[in-house]
Parts: sequence; C-alpha cells; structure tokens
Amino acid sequence: MSAKSLQKHKEENNFSEFYKRLSDFIPELKQFLIGSLKAAECQALLDRGFYDPEELLDEIYLETFEAYSEQEEETKLRRSLFKKAIGKMLEKRRMEGPDDVNTHSLLKEELRALDEELTIDGEGDLILKEELDDISYSQKRGWTTAILLDKALEQQLIGQLDLHEDVLISEEKRRLLGQLYYSVPPKSKTVIELMVFGNQDTTEISEIMEVPEAIIMKVLFKVKERFRLL
Repeated sequence: MSAKSLQKHKEENNFSEFYKRLSDFIPELKQFLIGSLKAAECQALLDRGFYDPEELLDEIYLETFEAYSEQEEETKLRRSLFKKAIGKMLEKRRMEGPDDVNTHSLLKEELRALDEELTIDGEGDLILKEELDDISYSQKRGWTTAILLDKALEQQLIGQLDLHEDVLISEEKRRLLGQLYYSVPPKSKTVIELMVFGNQDTTEISEIMEVPEAIIMKVLFKVKERFRLL
C-alpha cells in the first residue's frame, strides 16, 4: 500500500476506495474488533448483537480518512488504527481509566495483581487465592459464575496461549476458561486480544500501546501462567 494512493483518494474525497485500501492493508484490525466484541459479549460486558464490528470499523476508517496526511508512515498508520480500535472498545465497555493514569502504570499495577492472585494449594496445584475459601472450589473446584466464550474464540485462545485441546473437553473446563479470561485485568486483556484476535506480536503490541516490550512480554507470561490453572 502506498501513501500516495491513500492521499489521492483523500484528495478526490473517495472514501470507499480509501476504505478498501485500508482493509487490504490491515485485515487484522477487523479480526481484532470481531474477537474483542464477541469476548466482551460472552463476559456480559456488552449486550449481544448491540454493536456491529463493521460499524466500528467504518467509524475508525472515517476518522482516519478525515485526518489523513501523506506524510504518515505505514508503521505509524498501523499503530494509529489499532489505537483507535482499542479506544472504541474501551469506550463501549465504559472501562476507560482516569486520564492522568497512563497505560504503562496501569499494566505494572495489573502485573502486581496477577502475581498476588495466584498461590499453591495443599495438593501443590496452582489456584487463584480468592478460590481458597470458596465452598464450590473445595467441593469440585467449580466457579459460581458461568461464563462460556464463543467456541471460535475458545479455539483462538487455546491456540495462541499454547493450551491443550483437553481444555475444552467438558462444560466445566469451558466455564473455567471463561472465568479465567473474564478475571484478567482490562489492560492486560487488551494485550491478549491484540495477540489472539489482532495477530500482533510483542513488538507491535508495544508500539500500539506505547509500553516497553519487556512489560508486554511479562504480561503475556503472567496471563499464560494463570491459564495453567486449566
């Protein structure tokens, strides 16, 4: 994709061709929005079917079209598009943090929380601390809230997190997967969704979220460790 072709469509006020070129340039953006919306719906963070990923994509591309400059590099444009998508999702979830707290600080806080939430039970199994005193855990290691993710999302998650197919062998396992995913803090969840649904690597996620890559790698490690509970 060339910046000149985008600029040409901008000057001609041809949004449909501009849209098509952006869609061809970064198909992962649509997949990220589809995956993030489905995941939010499965966790009851958004009403099912209320938001259309195509409409969100239209908004993102229209904002980009209106502000586009030929001087914008492809890498910067890619980063900008994902940032807009994350912003749309945060807006819809109504979970945006205070303006004076940056993503880097929030992720570091979440890393500490992820560390503190895990412990070892009497049998040597890794568990969440909050489950130690839960009656359902002591009886059958169940969860009080049933959260089932879309099956396609489950397949994406276990593939990207290197989990075994046995994770989906029973309804109880699927509920546990949903609960563990639901309990991941919001900024850390954005990291996971960029990797799983947006097909972005740690370097790209670092650039999109403007956070050191080392922090992104730690978040991924801690979240994968959490999913060892399965």
